[in-house]
Amino acid sequence: MEHDTPGAGRTARTIAENVYAAYWRQAAGADHPQIEQTCLARLAEAIRPEIPGGSPGAIIDAANAVLDAMEQQNPGLRGPRVSALNRADGTVGMGRAGA
Repeated sequence: MEHDTPGAGRTARTIAENVYAAYWRQAAGADHPQIEQTCLARLAEAIRPEIPGGSPGAIIDAANAVLDAMEQQNPGLRGPRVSALNRADGTVGMGRAGA
């Protein structure tokens, strides 16, 4: 399967790490190592299938769905959502906080 290639995994992990770092720069609530590892794994897992041919919008939607779920599981945690993605280098832009 194409989305299981090492390159897709690396790209997904890079984007996941960038999303997580950008989220926590603006988030309100407590970060915890367990949240970090779980969130990074879920972000990479959600993003990986979109890497081979998915649009930036599909990758953004996948990342934001993980952030939504993380906030639902951690009351009091709120932060921005991904609003832009540069597929070439994996950088992200963040927008308004989650609902």
